[in-house]
Amino acid sequence: MAVVLVVNDDRDMLDMYADPLEAMGHEAVTKEAIDAGPETVRQVGAQALVVDLQAPHEREFGLRVIQEVRDDPETRDLPIILATGATEELDSLHERLETLEVPVLIKPFPISVLEEQLQAALAEAE
Repeated sequence: MAVVLVVNDDRDMLDMYADPLEAMGHEAVTKEAIDAGPETVRQVGAQALVVDLQAPHEREFGLRVIQEVRDDPETRDLPIILATGATEELDSLHERLETLEVPVLIKPFPISVLEEQLQAALAEAE
């Protein structure tokens, strides 16, 4: 299937993503929030990215990472999913997320929803 890079500041959340993604047939590569960006995407050979919106050191961490990935010619077409529990932030970020063409999953969500979104994003990228 695909190499999926998952970026989150919470180690437990990273572990929560890894097992289901691998059960779906993907290779899950998890990174703490500090390690994210286009260089990491290239290093791990990611074919998709799941990133959290917030990190302790940065309120809009995920948006910054998404923008950096979109701005890089080598990674701009990478399928990206934003996963967040920070629903209060989303209203003010709606237009920006639409411009970046990034679907949003609201935590907690069933793994089946992640699988559907990921499959759709990967199919669209082909």
